[in-house]
Amino acid sequence: MTISQESVIREYETKVPDTSGCPGHFTTQEQRKLAKLWLLLLGYYKSDQENSVKVNGELVQKIDRDWPELDIHEGLSDEEPEEVTRRAWKFTKGEGGIRRFNIRSRTEKPSKERQALDRHVNETVQKYIDRIAGCHVAVVPDNYFPSFKHPSTETRSLYDTFWSAVSIKQHPDILLHRYLRVSGWDVDKAFAMAKGVVEWRASEAIDQINYEGETGVGYDELRLGMARLVGRDRLGNPLLFVRVKRIMPRANEGHVFKRYLVNKFDLMQKVTRKHARITMLYDFTGFSMDNTPFSMVYFMVLMGIRYYAEASGVMILLVDSWLFTNFWTLIRPFLDVNLSARIIFVKTVDEVRRFVDDDQLPVELGGKNAFAVDFVLPKEGENAPMFDLEGRRAAEDAWRKRIEDLEVATQEWCRHVETASPDVIADPKNPYTIRRDAAGEQLCQADLELSMYTKARSTFERLGLIDCDGCLSLPQDKKR
Repeated sequence: MTISQESVIREYETKVPDTSGCPGHFTTQEQRKLAKLWLLLLGYYKSDQENSVKVNGELVQKIDRDWPELDIHEGLSDEEPEEVTRRAWKFTKGEGGIRRFNIRSRTEKPSKERQALDRHVNETVQKYIDRIAGCHVAVVPDNYFPSFKHPSTETRSLYDTFWSAVSIKQHPDILLHRYLRVSGWDVDKAFAMAKGVVEWRASEAIDQINYEGETGVGYDELRLGMARLVGRDRLGNPLLFVRVKRIMPRANEGHVFKRYLVNKFDLMQKVTRKHARITMLYDFTGFSMDNTPFSMVYFMVLMGIRYYAEASGVMILLVDSWLFTNFWTLIRPFLDVNLSARIIFVKTVDEVRRFVDDDQLPVELGGKNAFAVDFVLPKEGENAPMFDLEGRRAAEDAWRKRIEDLEVATQEWCRHVETASPDVIADPKNPYTIRRDAAGEQLCQADLELSMYTKARSTFERLGLIDCDGCLSLPQDKKR
């Protein structure tokens, strides 16, 4: 299913989102393809098979190197800095996809001033809290383990990883239908894409990133507010305002910034449990090449077209720089058609208003919206349920029981969809659909209860912006 930029713009002009190919609006043919995808996935991920992958991804690297101890005033150490190897990369696109070549490597011994800077910009929130307190503050438990059934931290169960990604949404089809839309409703391609994403989440230990929450993210990334939630767009999607000039990934190690992005995207998936996308508004005022090195842009593109496919509504790029225009010619070949249609270039704030009403537009862009979600430091005790192992065990058992219920209901629904007539399939009172929808809602509720024990609270919870259903609730929502 290919979309055009004109159709995307029309949605915002009319304030009527296009629901074709979305849960609750599937055609008979789309439901049958969705059923085929589910049968493939249920056959591949089975609870009685120990399919797992080794945790060896880039994001699980230790963010905080073993810097010499610095006092609260950032004093410099007399110890000799360690040698660091820095690399430069070249990217090319061919028949085999995107390839990366190391074109230059050099080993250098950073100055003591650079050592202090590295220690500062790569410091996690947890390390910052400990340094200020003068001792370790247990915001989350230190002894992380994935689950009681699969406690090893060296590997991840693909079965658990798959269902963790599916159950975060209010309906199990919300995640999977996105792979079908991106692949043009090609079931085999969607199946391969879903497997790839699950393996990526397992090898990168995304569950541990969610467990640690903001404590495991770089303090500077959160403090600077590079990507802040400010309101909603004209379709009601959450609006993230990205101030590009505050992005300085060259100042820190690459995986630090990537971990920040994954934490932000996964958190937004968590608080948009319904079928909602995220709108990104990028302000390129003051842009320079230091703000977006190509490796970072490449990773962000991968997130948009693969790891978080169809998660973005539109990406609005407010650009007045010829430098970025030239830079864009390097990025565009890596984008698929649907993602390109959702990237909107604008030169003035008035053009932004086609997608964001004035009462939701940030004041720094000339709008009337002074609201923004600024980072709030975690506090000891806010994650008390995470220290309750018995409560976690009961919640995990309940979650697994709901997965079994949904597996049975989905298999019955799939067999029914394969043979039933279009009228029967489309009937909202279809007992197979009703039974499966109920099982999906129960699984989502079980995931919400389990998350109290397995996912750290975020700034959204600290500011009271999450409702009882685990969804985002902004002050502006009461006026809409």
